[in-house]
Amino acid sequence: MSAETDTAVSTASATSPRRTVESRDPATGTVWRRFDAAGDALVNSTLARAREALPAWRAQPVRERVALIGEFHRELFRRRHDVARTIARENGKAVPEALAAEVAVVLDMARFVSRNAPVVLSSSWFTPSSLTMWRKRVRVEQEPLGVIAIVSPWNYPFMLPAGSMLAALATGNVAVLKPSEYTPSSAVLLEELVAAAGFPPDVFAVVQGDGATGAALVSGDVDKVFFTGSDATGRHVARACAERLVPCVLELGGSDAAIVLRDADVAHAASGIVWGRFANGGQTCVAPKRVFVEAPAHDRFVAAVRERLGRLRVGAGPDDAFDVGALIRPSQHDALAAQLDDALARGALVAAQSPSDAAAQVTFVPTLLVDVPPDARVLREETFGPLLPVVAVRDADEAVARANDSPYGLSASVWGTDRARALAVARRLYSGTVMINDVVAVAGMADVPHGGVKASGTGRSHGIAGLEECVQPRAIVVDRFATWRQAWWFGYDRRSTADIDGYLRLQHGHSLRERIRGISATLRLLFRPERPV
Repeated sequence: MSAETDTAVSTASATSPRRTVESRDPATGTVWRRFDAAGDALVNSTLARAREALPAWRAQPVRERVALIGEFHRELFRRRHDVARTIARENGKAVPEALAAEVAVVLDMARFVSRNAPVVLSSSWFTPSSLTMWRKRVRVEQEPLGVIAIVSPWNYPFMLPAGSMLAALATGNVAVLKPSEYTPSSAVLLEELVAAAGFPPDVFAVVQGDGATGAALVSGDVDKVFFTGSDATGRHVARACAERLVPCVLELGGSDAAIVLRDADVAHAASGIVWGRFANGGQTCVAPKRVFVEAPAHDRFVAAVRERLGRLRVGAGPDDAFDVGALIRPSQHDALAAQLDDALARGALVAAQSPSDAAAQVTFVPTLLVDVPPDARVLREETFGPLLPVVAVRDADEAVARANDSPYGLSASVWGTDRARALAVARRLYSGTVMINDVVAVAGMADVPHGGVKASGTGRSHGIAGLEECVQPRAIVVDRFATWRQAWWFGYDRRSTADIDGYLRLQHGHSLRERIRGISATLRLLFRPERPV
């Protein structure tokens, strides 16, 4: 996500004079809400209150914690249309998209977390497999990490922080969120819903602010950081965490590849890829940003995409009668224009654009590029907006090679009617997730782990893996014989080596005869009497 949170964490000081962040309507530029940016003192005091709230919250039985998440689910469902309208007003996406891609996904996540957090946190006693440990009983418990910091972006300002927050709270952690300075009001909604659900004070808090606020939070008294943003900023976060040995989950940039095989239903593939690329104004981390089409299907696919671009409604504002909405800020338009100009200068051609009468600096016209050379920036960088480059390739081998030739590896998609062939191609792609005959939706599936490889980050959110990111295992080992000395304690004598070797024969010998030879020595080892040290 190269553009959405480059200012979410910075190395600047948060002690400068009063700063503000704004809820601004991307369609009109109108500021409709302002918040003071938190400085170091406020960030630290918020973390201190969270730390004070932690012991009581982690001691609360998991059934009580997930019951509160159930209340959160009910509150969100009750306010779903209000939440969707606020997201749309602040982010620029259409209201139906906010309802489907953010509200619905968070409802799914709340239900998943409620059902699965008790499973992840459950534990039982077992006996170790090693013969010498037959006296032990072991229990592995999952302990909450403590205070979790969440730094989230503007492109999905409700869904992305909510997923991390729900997992953190269900597993007994407390959380502090620093939202994007572009979408502060969406974070306020989360805070309101948590309070309305009846969560104790300070188990979840929001600190509004800019990059300096994010830096103060990441370097504060936290036990883990969940960051979503650009790979450049993610490296700063990783370094700050590494200095204090604080673990972090980083969901960073993506330049996701879509591979259209020669046997694909091109109409279906075109519909899915056009939606995936241009939904949310093209500002989606897992959008298909590079499309590689086997040569026999290329022209038909381009024609199908061209036809669908002609029907896209580009607009902005509070109504629902548009498909592709406003870019978050005019600077996004400038960055896209530079990438488009670079591609055209290198020989790419504009094959189609959507009709639009929207203001030039509010939206970027969805654009299809063909004949794009390998060195064009739209194929080498993350493109965070409605530009779609389509490249013809000889075969699937070339498509896989071109797809993997990227510093990023967040997600990918493969399109084809031969399921076995599509699956074989998918398994050759080096990315965190791969979808076959669909796109983008994997990032909103509550029970599927989401995250990337290479410069796209580390760690996972969502699914069981996302819950496990919020806990750490603690093993408790109990010896059932409180006064019986252990076989390996001091008191070695001339037979110790032979007895230990006998145990190794019995436990690890490669033949029945060798194992039998080790029985008597093993018994002496396990039941040897007390010997003076």
